[in-house]
Amino acid sequence: MAERTISSKRAFEGRLLSLRVDEVELDDGRRARREVVEHPGAVAILAWDGGRLAMVSQWRQAAGAELLEIPAGTLEPTETPAVTAKRELAEECALRADTWEEGSSFFTAPGFCTERLTLFLATGLQPTTVSTPDDEALEASWLTLPEALSAIDEGRIIDAKSLVGILWLARRLQLAER
Repeated sequence: MAERTISSKRAFEGRLLSLRVDEVELDDGRRARREVVEHPGAVAILAWDGGRLAMVSQWRQAAGAELLEIPAGTLEPTETPAVTAKRELAEECALRADTWEEGSSFFTAPGFCTERLTLFLATGLQPTTVSTPDDEALEASWLTLPEALSAIDEGRIIDAKSLVGILWLARRLQLAER
């Protein structure tokens, strides 16, 4: 079922992502065109204080709306996912964590994008001071897990990384109670 790349052409190269157009050959010999958004990868953080989850609200131009999300960010060229997670938690929530646990890793939109996102559980939270990047305007808040699950059910949390992360945390906590 694997496709064989016949040719590849870069259609756009930006600061955050690139667009590649591939011509591929399918198993049966047919040819097709694939448009692929190349992304360096990202992290999302479940900053958990034992009863509440740190959240951020920010405008998302692609969605045309302000979204309520778990903190997250894109890997810089020299960063590992763990380093990015620590940086993003400080920048977005003014928090640092004593304990970090790497969770699931998944493709966000594998039909057209290479972005692979890694979840992290951050506990032992403490305030820290780091300035928010100039190109971001966000507001930090807290939700209990039942409030976060209700926000999912009510359609107030609608981005994939937050849905996956919150449901991962809920399942993990449920299993720990057994």
